Amino acid sequence: MDKRAPPFSRRRFRFAWRLFKSARAAGKGEFDRAIQLLDEAGKFVPLRASDRVDRAMLLLGAQRIPEAHKTLAELRDEFKGSDKPDLQYLRHFCTSQLSLLMGTGQWSYEAKQAKLIPCSAFLKRRFRMTTVDEIYDRIPPRH
Repeated sequence: MDKRAPPFSRRRFRFAWRLFKSARAAGKGEFDRAIQLLDEAGKFVPLRASDRVDRAMLLLGAQRIPEAHKTLAELRDEFKGSDKPDLQYLRHFCTSQLSLLMGTGQWSYEAKQAKLIPCSAFLKRRFRMTTVDEIYDRIPPRH
């Protein structure tokens, strides 16, 4: 008889359940509750980089702008110099969001650079970025 633990421990289940509830709360616009649930999930299992970026975006949704700005800047600095494509993409995403917060035009440049990174398609769908060129391409020509 095999004595190994089941593939999903109670701790992992509690982590996943709180992540799920956090996503549902965010979908309902309950950003402060979503942040609380994400923080609780982090007590069971350390949050992945993408979850920490998601937390920063929830801070923006909750209108906690100074805290979101600080978190995005810290994450950008943490991901800087990484050779992992997913972290490179997230660095460009954080820089793009900071640019939008400060009202600079760097967001489009960051989006262009990020689109060249061969990271996971799931990550690109989860943290979408648009360039100025893509915006202009969507504008129908006048007749």
